Amino acid sequence: MRGETGMMRASSGFSIAVLISLVWTSDAARSASRYEHWQTDKPFTIGAMYYDLAYGPVWWKPVPKDFRGDPRIDVLQRAGLNLLDEVSMSSGGHTWYPGLRTVRQKKLPFLILAGPWEPFEHFQTRVQWFADNSNFFGVQLADEPQNPNNQKFHLRQQLWIEKKHPRLLTLICESLTNTPAWESEWKAIKCDAIIFQWYPYGTSDGRSPTITDPVLACLERAARFCEARGLGFFVARGIRGRPNSESTLRLNTYAALAAGCRGFVDFTWGAESPDNGYVWYKDKTYQGPSRQFEPLTRINREVAFLGRCLLKLRAVRTYHTDLRTHTTWAGTNYGFDEPDRLRTGQLETIEGRAIERAPRLLVGFFRDAVGEEYFLVVNKRESRALDVDQAQLAQQVTLRFRGDVSAVERINRETGKIERLPVKDGAVQFTLPGGTGDLLKVSNGKPFAGIE
Repeated sequence: MRGETGMMRASSGFSIAVLISLVWTSDAARSASRYEHWQTDKPFTIGAMYYDLAYGPVWWKPVPKDFRGDPRIDVLQRAGLNLLDEVSMSSGGHTWYPGLRTVRQKKLPFLILAGPWEPFEHFQTRVQWFADNSNFFGVQLADEPQNPNNQKFHLRQQLWIEKKHPRLLTLICESLTNTPAWESEWKAIKCDAIIFQWYPYGTSDGRSPTITDPVLACLERAARFCEARGLGFFVARGIRGRPNSESTLRLNTYAALAAGCRGFVDFTWGAESPDNGYVWYKDKTYQGPSRQFEPLTRINREVAFLGRCLLKLRAVRTYHTDLRTHTTWAGTNYGFDEPDRLRTGQLETIEGRAIERAPRLLVGFFRDAVGEEYFLVVNKRESRALDVDQAQLAQQVTLRFRGDVSAVERINRETGKIERLPVKDGAVQFTLPGGTGDLLKVSNGKPFAGIE
């Protein structure tokens, strides 16, 4: 029986490996998309949208002697950001990209919001202003472009950029939970990437005590939508508006990463309250880092370490240990026991504390270019309460593996170094803080993708 079982496992493992190889080969056979070309030589995006709350001078006019450029690049870089999306052409700030003065001086990568749409020549002029700057990464064509007439204009913008400035990425921004909108908008515009606005306890789950299952299904739906079309899948984390606890900020981040998010473009860099944004302003004057600055900085540092590997992986699917597979209004949430044969089966079960019926965990599965399997295990426990004891949200995790697994490897979130964790009695155990995740793979002598 043992030999027969071993043969069955080997046969099953072989068939799954063949299936994975075929899926990867089929996907790789299509030509690389514009987003995939764009991403090739760039790091994992950790950025923020910039509204001109300081109301500084426009980008081409002289700076008054007593005015220090805004945003303050040393503070921005301390926060771990590597890109600024200058959106002051929208109603939230004033015009003419004042934030680009300091950004361009310090050679920080940037995007611009296209601004007024007509006449078309105005749009072309704005792009041409910065087209020769190698740190000009792309154009956000619009924010929530739901009007069909405007969509026609954005398609014209898209086609012009593809022809005249093919190195530039094009993006639109839309609410994660408005699934019909972003699906129809992309179909009409055919942009290269979508920034999905996910603002926990703001525009989503406003009155819920926790982040709800349908919102997590929205993440899965958005990820698979972008993956199938070769689109950039970016998330705007909700850091302006209702203040969030660190555990909520973490789940806002790690649940997106588990689904396959390729970068963050947060809303927004600045706010008019010390509880919001990365920094805050009063009476059009910069006041300093917000109360969220330090937790966001810690989270962004972790994302930068994990992002080096995640950019080299292809997301497969996310699974929940506390849910059975079920359909919500937003799409499907998959239980960890889903028999879909998309996984190798090396990670067999996940457990929490003995007193728990089922741990509240989300697991995102990935594969690299040669079919190696990775999994990002996320603690879904978080609290909308700002004064919550973060230690109470930590969750003990036990991963149980198939008999042929002797060790696993993990990227240390805080150092970026690879750690080897021996499997004892078929299991590995560790603790995850609220909202936080660990990226692991079975130890087999092969390196982590993207980690030298």
